[in-house]
Amino acid sequence: MPGGELRSCYHRSMLKAGHCYGPFDPVTNIIVNTIWYKATFPPLSQLDELDILGTLNLMRIEAQSFYGLVSFLCTHDRDLNADQAIRFLLDTDLNLAATKHCSSVHGEQEAFRAAATAAWHHRPDAQAAFLSSCKTPAVLSLLSDNGGQQQLSSQCVQQLAMLLSSAFRSTGMVAHQKQPVAIYKRRFELTMYEGRIQRRAHKRISRKIRAALSRYEVQNLEQACYQLHVVCGVNTYVSGQNDYYHHSHANFLVTRNVGSVGSVPVLFFAELSNKNDDQDSQLLCCPVEFPLPGAEPVRCLFCEQEGIRIVHPASGEGFHGHEVEFGKMVRGEDLFENVDYPEEYDNDRILTNSEFVTDTVADGLEEDCMYLGSNDFTIKEADGHEWDEYGEE
Repeated sequence: MPGGELRSCYHRSMLKAGHCYGPFDPVTNIIVNTIWYKATFPPLSQLDELDILGTLNLMRIEAQSFYGLVSFLCTHDRDLNADQAIRFLLDTDLNLAATKHCSSVHGEQEAFRAAATAAWHHRPDAQAAFLSSCKTPAVLSLLSDNGGQQQLSSQCVQQLAMLLSSAFRSTGMVAHQKQPVAIYKRRFELTMYEGRIQRRAHKRISRKIRAALSRYEVQNLEQACYQLHVVCGVNTYVSGQNDYYHHSHANFLVTRNVGSVGSVPVLFFAELSNKNDDQDSQLLCCPVEFPLPGAEPVRCLFCEQEGIRIVHPASGEGFHGHEVEFGKMVRGEDLFENVDYPEEYDNDRILTNSEFVTDTVADGLEEDCMYLGSNDFTIKEADGHEWDEYGEE
């Protein structure tokens, strides 16, 4: 996706509806679902550009996509159970086009509706109708001709939006626009306040990453040609405990200017200080390779503890949470000295946290407040029971 559009108008729709199931390969499905949802159900409030795709939001759409894929297969082929569906996905690299080989095939639109329902899509009937109708070669032609191995151009995205909107209109379904939600004034004010907090926290991380990238260019004698594309994963709970953590780990994509088109994005890793920005210069910032399918990831105790998948440097050196911390955990030693109440790090807790993240498929994350503005709500008059919404009357 082009950086400007991704950070502004498509940021929200990717995290809300950018599922990887559909009639194409997983990456194309993400792009198609994202562009279609934005074109068909535009947001009520236009918010400022954001450089960071919320980490928990990303993990939620990933979990939703997984449940959608499994539900599609189990509905499309009634002879498959959930375990067999998961094995099928592993064997085909999540490519639902391979379902033509299934033995007991049912209606595709019914299967897409099951997928959208399991994925908590906000418009399951509309998405099912759209995906069933969106098989035109023109979609793949646009992605191939205008995108290739580079970023999609803004013109390509606009053409895709028109093409996908036309495909949806051909189904005869009417896109009923979202209406503002009626809430009490106190709830409105708390939501807006939380949104400001989340945006400030994300902008602070963005500033630190931009500073780290600038230092990387200086240290490696690079010309000032790198541009931050988007931050795609952050863990602020590194090397610390009891609500006080010294570092953050982050993944982000950067591009180089190549004529009028951005280059293929390069994935970077950074370990940042959670203290003042001037202390970041001693920490790590470097490009990392995209993991190959099925490859064993470089492990980090702190990121695994939070159930957050961050791609770390393959050497395993230079960042907190690798060999030293894992060794202490295995030996049963405290990770930090002079701590009265050491935090427990063990495999059971890592698995529990990962399961919790995977089960988070509904709305309700604090990050969601970043995408809400005043136009999303109308204020209800108080009737003496407004505290009921908070469960604290």
